[in-house]
Amino acid sequence: CTPGGCSAIDPMDSKREEDAAQLQLGEDFKDARCLWNAEVAIILEATVKKAGNKLKSLAMIEETLNYVNKFKNFKTKPAVTEARKFATEEMKKDIIEEFEMAVINNCGIFTAEEAMELIPTLNDKFSNRQHELQDFLDELASRFS
Repeated sequence: CTPGGCSAIDPMDSKREEDAAQLQLGEDFKDARCLWNAEVAIILEATVKKAGNKLKSLAMIEETLNYVNKFKNFKTKPAVTEARKFATEEMKKDIIEEFEMAVINNCGIFTAEEAMELIPTLNDKFSNRQHELQDFLDELASRFS
């Protein structure tokens, strides 16, 4: 440190910036899009189809594809597209954040109570409006294929 102040970076400052429970994901995720399992499946299927047996990591990609196929809520590309459109409209209204939406979708959350328990930021948004969150989840679930 010098009389003008310390020039060293305080590691605790960066820790305070990143807190998934508060939707503070850090600079690396500032403009990142949170993918759903069904979207990852579409990307991986296209990658495998395009590359065929030429990929050195084909086994890993196929293993990942099997995983996301097992846990995806939307079985067809049109269903994913429709659900993403609905979610995007809700995100524009500041109803829900993209990260919250990805957690809801990828974890298969169907009830407002479960969503609020697993995603702390939803407690602040919906503490007195749990029925609105349930309506949103019901609308999303109606798009499952």
